[in-house]
Amino acid sequence: MRLISRIQRLGPVLVAVVIGLSYRLWLMPRYAGWEESDYGNLAMIRGVLDGNFLHYDMNHMPGYYALAAAVLAVVGDTVIAARATSLVAGVVALGLAVRLAVQLGGRRAAWWTGALLVLQPEFALYAASSLREPLYAAFVLGTVLCLLRDRLAWASALAGLAFLVRMDGALALMPVLMFCAWRSEDVPRRLMRALSPLMVIMLLWAVYCRLDHGTFAFWSHSVQANVETGLGQEAETLGGWWLAGSSVAATLGAWVLPWRIGWGIWLGAIVGAGVMLVRGPRAHRMVVLAALSMAAVWLGIGFVGQHAPTHNLYWKWLCPVVPLLVPVGVVGLQRIADRIGRLAGQAAAVMFVVLCMIQAASSYLKETRRQRVLSEQLYRPQLDLAKWLEAEVPEDTPMILDNIPSCWIRRQSTTRPMTSWQDLFEPIELRTEADFASWIEQNGVRYVLWFREEWTKAPIVAPFLADGGLWQHGRIKLQEQSRDDAYGWIFFEVEGTAGP
Repeated sequence: MRLISRIQRLGPVLVAVVIGLSYRLWLMPRYAGWEESDYGNLAMIRGVLDGNFLHYDMNHMPGYYALAAAVLAVVGDTVIAARATSLVAGVVALGLAVRLAVQLGGRRAAWWTGALLVLQPEFALYAASSLREPLYAAFVLGTVLCLLRDRLAWASALAGLAFLVRMDGALALMPVLMFCAWRSEDVPRRLMRALSPLMVIMLLWAVYCRLDHGTFAFWSHSVQANVETGLGQEAETLGGWWLAGSSVAATLGAWVLPWRIGWGIWLGAIVGAGVMLVRGPRAHRMVVLAALSMAAVWLGIGFVGQHAPTHNLYWKWLCPVVPLLVPVGVVGLQRIADRIGRLAGQAAAVMFVVLCMIQAASSYLKETRRQRVLSEQLYRPQLDLAKWLEAEVPEDTPMILDNIPSCWIRRQSTTRPMTSWQDLFEPIELRTEADFASWIEQNGVRYVLWFREEWTKAPIVAPFLADGGLWQHGRIKLQEQSRDDAYGWIFFEVEGTAGP
């Protein structure tokens, strides 16, 4: 009987994993990526392997890149290694989320959670890419499930691994670890078990950053960048800054979040969190605390950074929050349905649940298609250009290259002379057409990829290339070969240089 009961509990997990894996494999060739980060990750993974696992970017943390580089050492293909790491982690996170739903609300909650998380756009698409968020989600869910079994040291170790994937993992999970450790019996010893592994991992990373990057403050650059983004907004007073941040956070919580998980699930999450916090067992309160802590960090980033609520960065940051919020929302949806059933009959309760699930699923599929189409329009042309450069341009040809083409080429060890616009912005600081033409000639550059976005520095260094066509200064000519106005780039071939 125990075996049958266990199989029944695991049934929703196994079905969700099989269907979720199949769906994500189907998405993979049909999705050109979330943004430049997908392709930048390929270059960083290759860099970790080529650097013998000794050098990591301080802002991006080492966890995802070290694991993917280890896979790369076995399979020999950076794209396969990166996508396999994200895919396996995303499917594991899916299974763990459904298992969490079993413990919160039983098999019915697990089936509903599995159906939702198989389709949820960010949770599905990003597991079909080369982003690190699926791995972060898997470690976060592993932490929560260990805490449900009161395995404090294991939970803390998994929280440390989550931190090594995204540094905000420590901020989100430390309060949850402390809550679970804070019981009347033997609190100091439990706190030591709950916090020691995480703190040791954080300390080791801080020491590494001091040795490799010259600072113990591994968080400094990321925090500074987000704060400067917020302070760079138009608000002229501190009160205006607070008001702008509150507006962004409120929009994220009251519009972006229900849009992404479904309005019924969002309502269920509010009800479920309230009920479990007030009347639920301590273990359920811990799960709610974890979900709220993850969501609070997401909203806090929005409050400080103050990007527009429509910015796709929020989609990526939301990915690891979804598999905790959805099980809580499903439990709340069950409670609402049960109350409707008592007041208006079982048929009304079933109709309510069906409508909520249909609304969520249809929204998921529509949003998934929108993001897929957007990625194909914005990023596939750059990928095609990168593949053309690899196939047709000799490896010793100097180029000004950035973003997806540069990162794609660097997924392999290469000696191609590629200069980014950031390299030209500082410390070279080219500011005139004559300076630019002289630099092109001196370095024998044969191809130039110009971008409209100011953050690339291309419009600052070479605003005179914005119209495309033919640009000439002296004997140096840049002739437009192709362009993409949807993203905003122009590809030039250079005439008048001696070449490599």
